[in-house]
Amino acid sequence: MNSFLSKISFRYLFQKGSKKLSSLTILTTLGVGIGTAVLIVVLSIMNGFERELQKRILGVIPHITLEKEGGFDNLEEVAEQLKTHPDVIDVAPYLSTQIVINNNDVSKGINLKGTSKESEISIIPDNMLIGSLEDLKLGSNIILGEALAYDLNVGPGDSVKLVNISESNPLIGIPRIISFKVSGIFSVGSEVDQGYALIDNELFKSLIKPVNGEGIEIKVSDVLVAREIGRDLIAGLETDGYVRLSSWDQLYGGLFRAVQLEKIMVSLLMSLILLVAIISLLISINNLIKTNEKEIAILTTMGYSRGQIQLIFLQLIFTVGVIGIILGNLLGYLFASNITEFLLFLSRTFEISMLDVYYLDYFPSIVKFDQILMINLFTFILLMLFGLIPARKAANTNPINIINHS
Repeated sequence: MNSFLSKISFRYLFQKGSKKLSSLTILTTLGVGIGTAVLIVVLSIMNGFERELQKRILGVIPHITLEKEGGFDNLEEVAEQLKTHPDVIDVAPYLSTQIVINNNDVSKGINLKGTSKESEISIIPDNMLIGSLEDLKLGSNIILGEALAYDLNVGPGDSVKLVNISESNPLIGIPRIISFKVSGIFSVGSEVDQGYALIDNELFKSLIKPVNGEGIEIKVSDVLVAREIGRDLIAGLETDGYVRLSSWDQLYGGLFRAVQLEKIMVSLLMSLILLVAIISLLISINNLIKTNEKEIAILTTMGYSRGQIQLIFLQLIFTVGVIGIILGNLLGYLFASNITEFLLFLSRTFEISMLDVYYLDYFPSIVKFDQILMINLFTFILLMLFGLIPARKAANTNPINIINHS
């Protein structure tokens, strides 16, 4: 494209006879920029909430559990062997069962875990509100999730009862009931708080008496392929007998798939804002072509080809689009990186609460540059594809018709 046609293309960015940017340039650039920024911000927020969900649920429950009928004869050796796998972060003994907890007239089914300060590999020790895991060794103590303690209306020092349905009193045929004193409360800020409790691992083995003894829980680097890693670990184990594999996705896989689907649907809906901005740009370009039909006709009579005239408007769309995309990237990154501060500012200004509805005191946001690159590519492709419509219209301008109507 020669310099003369480039000058014509860039001249359309400004008001006629002036060096001021035209309203078409300003508004359409802002439209593309805001559409791009909104998509970046929404995806960053969804990334943040997805990470928080993974951290607050998968940080507590085991990524993988291995259990063997009759128990592992050489648990420590097996654990050391598993730790050598490159995808394994940590390994610990695993004792867990479903049981009923009761206080007065309130009963709930919960997951009860036997643990200790030395063997616990979850995030619970870092999220204790009251007490610590060391207290479990001091007797028949139990640590409850915050929401569970609230439902049972108990606090530190209060007693609760565990109802072991699988082990009945042989004399009177009723489930075994064991009293525990609440020694601590934890909160990880997820549904785990509603149905999770911890007791000492030795006490667990003596009271619950698991049929297969201690299992093994494994924390892996990539939770999305936990089951595949588990199969690989079992294949490499030097042990006899059947080893049962369980992974986190059996309990929470549906939840995380729903989050992924929601992320896709929200992104598609927000893409409509960007699409509207692009369509507005093309409508403005179309009006610009109508306004300058005579100039286009003159260029045609001067011998410029349809392809060259088409390039004038494609270059115009390219210029506005690229500036808009760059502006959107800056706005999107700044807003997504400081969204908590922005919401707190709005809360103080308008005296409304915007964060209390969440279990977090901040708004999680993770900006992924590969996603920004995809958004930019998507926006650019849409611009150039839709931009062909008005550009082709300009190229097909018939100078004879223009002269006859003038």
